[in-house]
Amino acid sequence: MLAQAPTVPASVAPSAGLLASVAAWFWIDLTQAGHVAFLLIAHPPERRPDESPQEIEARMRGLADALTLAAPHKPLPHIGPRLFMHRSADALLSLDDCDYLLRVPIGGEWARFACAGGTVTIAVGLDPLGPGAPLAVVDAYVTERVIEGRLYLGKTRAEHPRSAARPGVIPV
Repeated sequence: MLAQAPTVPASVAPSAGLLASVAAWFWIDLTQAGHVAFLLIAHPPERRPDESPQEIEARMRGLADALTLAAPHKPLPHIGPRLFMHRSADALLSLDDCDYLLRVPIGGEWARFACAGGTVTIAVGLDPLGPGAPLAVVDAYVTERVIEGRLYLGKTRAEHPRSAARPGVIPV
């Protein structure tokens, strides 16, 4: 009997509930391309009895799709004007086919770097990561998910916030 390949959960379009539930981490790193600001978005571990790892993965795939991110083994795509800096303190992410923006309070050096036109890499993890995870745990998460093909990525630059007008902004 042949073993069946594991099924990949279908992508689920982002909702206000998803955007309100995700957590974010941000840092600036020196890469082969120079300094890059990173913004990692991940879902917290299951909190409700009706949440499952498969459901979380489907939601995060939907978020990665709405940002037009690519799997880590593919070339890093430019995802267009999706990042808007608001008052130099909040990063707003625009998603395809979504009436809401995802707001991430950033501030500090990261915001200054992005506002000055620095490259920003957006990363969406398919697996849960606890909010407030320390940098060492985040670093291990990113490394492992890249190797496993479970971290979707794309690059962008900050745009002026006026072009990001949408009916709702969902804070992280």
